[in-house]
Amino acid sequence: MNRPVFFTPRAAPLPGWLVAFPAARIEPYPADIKSLYIDSGQTVWLHHDTLASGLTSKVSTLRSALPENPIIVLSNVPSDEEGLAVFSAGAAGYTGALATTSVLRQIQFVVTNGGLWIGPSLLSRLSKIAGNSDGHRNEAASHLDSLSAREREVAIAVAGGATNKEIARQLGITERTVKAHLSHIFDTLDLRDRLQLAIYVGKQSV
Repeated sequence: MNRPVFFTPRAAPLPGWLVAFPAARIEPYPADIKSLYIDSGQTVWLHHDTLASGLTSKVSTLRSALPENPIIVLSNVPSDEEGLAVFSAGAAGYTGALATTSVLRQIQFVVTNGGLWIGPSLLSRLSKIAGNSDGHRNEAASHLDSLSAREREVAIAVAGGATNKEIARQLGITERTVKAHLSHIFDTLDLRDRLQLAIYVGKQSV
């Protein structure tokens, strides 16, 4: 069972977190992460107080300390700009601290299965940014053509927000094969992660 870990500067967690995940583990932040035992693959939720600074640094620190754990940022006042920054720092998800229990559970499901939770507003903005990058469109298309037909299917599915499990089911292959395709796609396109792939594929949508 994937028991989520919430890091928060609050004295007590927000009630919705425990409604969504009754067995969640709540830890104060900042914390001595090295002294905590967190299983590989457990989702890590980082609550960010808007009055605090250094969010991207916090995400980078957690990413370095917990390289096998997807990190989701909960922001008191979410914005597209902040979302872009935390994804660049290595987050796998970003949402408001007051997100509904159903949304929290959906985010947990998506990132646990290898997806990114970008959110509709930010995803729309990324598509527009990518679409306006006319100077790189032909080069990007050329590189996508260097992928196999199945790899292009995987890339397009990832760009649409699908998880590895969903892609495996859609294409009739195993999750292990999806991961292998993604590894080759990242190497071929010289990309770091799923977010960069989503932006890259978005350049072909206009």
